[in-house]
Amino acid sequence: MSPVAMNVATDPMQVGRSSITKDASWAILPVEVRQMILNLVGLPISERRYNSPGSSKVARFAAVCREWQVFFETRTFRRLVLDPDSLNEFHAIVRRDDTRLGYIRKLWLRVQLSKYECPDCDEPEDEATQYCNNRIFTTCIQSLLETLKLWDPARHGTEGLALMLSASSPSDTEHWFNRCEIKDNYPFHYAEDLDLAPGIVDFHRTNIADPFNHHFFRDYPPPLDNGHVKRVQGTPLHLEPQKDERGRFISPYKNLPAVPIVKGLVMRRQFRRNIHVWTLSRLLGRSFVALEWFRFERTISQEPRKQLSFDQGMELSDEANAPLTDFQSHLLPSLPKTLRQLSFTQWEIPKFERWDGLEEVRFEISPYAQAYLPREMATLSQRLEQFCPPWQMDTAAFFRSIIELGESPTMLESSLKRVILRCALSSSDRSRRDFESLVILAAQAAMSLPQLEVMELWGTCLNEQDSRAYIFRYSYKDSRASIVWRSCRGKMVAQTRIIAKWSEVAQKHSHSTLAYNVIPFMETQEEIFESNGTFIYRHVLLKDLVFDPITQIILENEPTEWGLGEGSDSSQQDYVLTSNLVDLNSLDIDLLMHSFGPETDLESLQQELMDLNAEVDALVQQYYG
Repeated sequence: MSPVAMNVATDPMQVGRSSITKDASWAILPVEVRQMILNLVGLPISERRYNSPGSSKVARFAAVCREWQVFFETRTFRRLVLDPDSLNEFHAIVRRDDTRLGYIRKLWLRVQLSKYECPDCDEPEDEATQYCNNRIFTTCIQSLLETLKLWDPARHGTEGLALMLSASSPSDTEHWFNRCEIKDNYPFHYAEDLDLAPGIVDFHRTNIADPFNHHFFRDYPPPLDNGHVKRVQGTPLHLEPQKDERGRFISPYKNLPAVPIVKGLVMRRQFRRNIHVWTLSRLLGRSFVALEWFRFERTISQEPRKQLSFDQGMELSDEANAPLTDFQSHLLPSLPKTLRQLSFTQWEIPKFERWDGLEEVRFEISPYAQAYLPREMATLSQRLEQFCPPWQMDTAAFFRSIIELGESPTMLESSLKRVILRCALSSSDRSRRDFESLVILAAQAAMSLPQLEVMELWGTCLNEQDSRAYIFRYSYKDSRASIVWRSCRGKMVAQTRIIAKWSEVAQKHSHSTLAYNVIPFMETQEEIFESNGTFIYRHVLLKDLVFDPITQIILENEPTEWGLGEGSDSSQQDYVLTSNLVDLNSLDIDLLMHSFGPETDLESLQQELMDLNAEVDALVQQYYG
């Protein structure tokens, strides 16, 4: 790997020295012609293939003259990938000419941790390895921040850059796993790379070995305690104390520099290693002070103690044995005031990567987090413009919190414009009623969101005989409000009530009438089940708010359990919290009464009650005879 690995947006073309002669000086050519020549020398990224040779050689043309330097450095520095070996050189290059900071638009800090061999691949990290990895992480973070703090918006422009942050060991793909997307030669890092040919799906099919190798490494089945999974996920990284000139240890958090050049932060699901909540909260609060958007795709720990440490805080810090703080009390308050967009999703390790044995391994957030997430996410959403909260959150409780906040006289007006929420559904029989109840509750919440442009709800219920999927979308665009209903089986049961409630929202916020449309899914129930529900991703309007575009495609093409066929993270789709199910008995009485207005369709309501009574009678007959 070169000292500074660059994802150059251009490909070189051979330029002979005879192309610029004394008779035809470069300087006498019109500016337009010179730009055409330079653009031919540096072909745009969409016109190259990911296996094109020598794409980084175009950087050498920057030495021809000052004009060429500006042209090619703008493209060379536009996208950078930095690893531990390249950070010092990157710092030296920027120190020589800090104008280059103004060229960077996307920067990936790829922290490469220490390697490990067999049989350590089945064992948790020992203390020595944890310390070594934390030292590598600390050095990388401090070096990058020292370079980025040189940015001056007055000289470099105000656009800033998006930072992608990941940590993994080169050994992670050498033992049980063959995840090509975390290898050094993976070409698809950003949405613009999807234009590369061959495409990302073909690349994955070519670069993933026999799926059975995921479960049989060197002819041995993986350990029943999933030691290989724990090794890849490792221990959450934190900054290690450093020695000063006098040999005394000082806290690495005290002198974290502010780097307002970072406008966006991405932490991708593909990289299993987490950053400790304490360290992440300090980086957000003290360094990424001008952050505008944050895509946080976090992996849930298989070990309940580590997950509880994130949710609640159960360990000790290095600062005077003070308790390490949790997500609720410190990470959320540390989010910069400049933040306008947040996508926070928590992911399980896919089933095909682990060995559940006789008992399925569960990846769950703690009951403590389930209790506070709806209220905290509702409060946070009031100051955001775009928001995707965790899938494990109780969606009904989130809406009720929004309603309560809207009724509070001390709460500032919400700035939320675009929000998308996943609705967990319990069973095929109840899924439609549960989803429609959430849609009605969402309308009540939307009344206190005056800036709302798009609210989207989606959910799937997978059953081999009867799979269901739903999307509801409210949007306001070009002075027109509309709702769209999508499902496998036609119209809504509570159509009249839903239209009436959302018409109130449209009238209150936009003084417009409400357009209504029903668009059934074309996929069959068999196709829905075989895709593990991932088919719905392509139909969601705010998919870019839910997933990083690369993440979405990887999800849709991951192997199913045992590595057979194509599909998605079925464990993530199958994960349903009972606390997220809508029970009419748990809804506020006042809200229910308010839902039955003069425009209520009494016939459909009566039919719903009859259906409900029939279900109750059937259950009684089933269990009591």
